[in-house]
Amino acid sequence: MVPALGHQPTTSPDAARIRRARYGILGLFALMGALLSTFLSRLPSIRDALDVSASGLATLIVFGAVGALAGLMVTGWAAAKFGTRALLWWSSFAYLFAFALVAASTVSGSKVLFATGQLLVSFSFAFANVAMNSEAAVVERKVGRSILPQFHAAFSVGMAISLAIGAYLSHAGVAPVWHFLGAATVLTLVRLWITPMSVLDGRPAPTVAGAPLGGPFATAKAEYRERRVVLIGFIVFAAAMTEMTAAQWIALSIVDDFDRSESVGDLIYWVFVIAMVTVRWNGATIIDSIGRVMSLRVAAVAVVVGLVTFAFAPWFWAVPIAAALWGAGAALGMPIGFSAASDEPERANARVAAVASFATIAGLMVPQAVGHLAEVVPLRQALLLVCIASATSFLLARAVRKEGGLFGSREARMREVGSAMLAQTNRPPAVQPTGPVSAGQTPDTLPRP
Repeated sequence: MVPALGHQPTTSPDAARIRRARYGILGLFALMGALLSTFLSRLPSIRDALDVSASGLATLIVFGAVGALAGLMVTGWAAAKFGTRALLWWSSFAYLFAFALVAASTVSGSKVLFATGQLLVSFSFAFANVAMNSEAAVVERKVGRSILPQFHAAFSVGMAISLAIGAYLSHAGVAPVWHFLGAATVLTLVRLWITPMSVLDGRPAPTVAGAPLGGPFATAKAEYRERRVVLIGFIVFAAAMTEMTAAQWIALSIVDDFDRSESVGDLIYWVFVIAMVTVRWNGATIIDSIGRVMSLRVAAVAVVVGLVTFAFAPWFWAVPIAAALWGAGAALGMPIGFSAASDEPERANARVAAVASFATIAGLMVPQAVGHLAEVVPLRQALLLVCIASATSFLLARAVRKEGGLFGSREARMREVGSAMLAQTNRPPAVQPTGPVSAGQTPDTLPRP
């Protein structure tokens, strides 16, 4: 039983109820972003508390990706059986417990405790993520405008605020255990308060027959045969890789490679997030002006320039500029990929699930790859691995077009259309019969002069 707190489930909300739900979901996205950044803002301290190398930390972080994958396998079924309202409410307690395990690991130095906490944090996050995105889509339909990007921008705003708090607490010498426990407790209480307001209905579906276990892989298995879907999936993989490496490694690289404090590392990542928020908030204008393909390619170039500058900057003042370029380039890959996957409404859900699975796979592979590479070269140069993702996004960008072949250019298509029109214009006119047409004979089969 989930308390309504004055916001009863309804299938016919009035304008005021829809407005409250919209604000509530914006708050949920911001809270989840803040919880994520609470952990990310103290990664250097966590590494030191666990006494592991970058490679060892990468191995432990992979347990989070395993938890996210396990969560995705059951969230569709759980949402249909129990409803999104229950998922958001009960996953709040699971998230608080999991975060407490992570906090305790920073005191005990237990790698097993940290890995368990990471797995449960990501497992709980998967439930909240699916539920709040589902409710955001409901509100968008009720509002009648494309407001979904605003919710994802709110997530990044929550991250930015939490990063700033983390930088301050790190500078003030507050231990991660108290930071984690305090932030998780406060944010969970706020989340429980706004959840009933955020969900318009959120009750269980009448039947769960259409919600099998297996998550996106079960839903999307037929879509993997579509070449365009797979190519978009690689673009989403590249986008997830670009964001993920920044979130997990920028702050640690600032500490290890530039000999700066944890708080400075948080501020550099904060620059990355602010650049990403700014571009995402104006994403619709950018995409409408230059198109999806050019947006992806410009973004890929910005990421490469930012990464190369970050990896080889001889002066520290160039690092914030590099982080801003990296963040601006990382902003649009994921939204464009999911938008392209939704071009055919009748197949949108399955295709979005298919490309989303590529992001999950990226979470399993990328931390390990960067962490192990950092054992051979400095971490900031190991991050150049992301350039491969940017090159992939640049080369496959045409897959996100709404129409036309995957690899033919717009100019080539225009030439083909022009040639066809010219051929039609130059075709000799058919000779019209002057007398009666015999049986079985049509004007097109009559002799020409």
